[in-house]
Amino acid sequence: MSTATFSHSAHFLSTVREMFAGWFATRTATPARPLTRFEEAEQLRAMADDVAQSDPAFAQDLYAAADRHELG
Repeated sequence: MSTATFSHSAHFLSTVREMFAGWFATRTATPARPLTRFEEAEQLRAMADDVAQSDPAFAQDLYAAADRHELG
């Protein structure tokens, strides 16, 4: 295994900067697609499931809101 030897620290830093710039450029986040009405309603139902034990009335409100949202 060989290692590169840099005579000047500025050259080394420049090389490292280019390496990381290229690495980060290939990992840019792709924008997420918008959720459908069904997917949004399912997220709301999951939230209702989470609170159903502690606040059943609020959970029922969330379920109803999910139904209304999904049906449009």
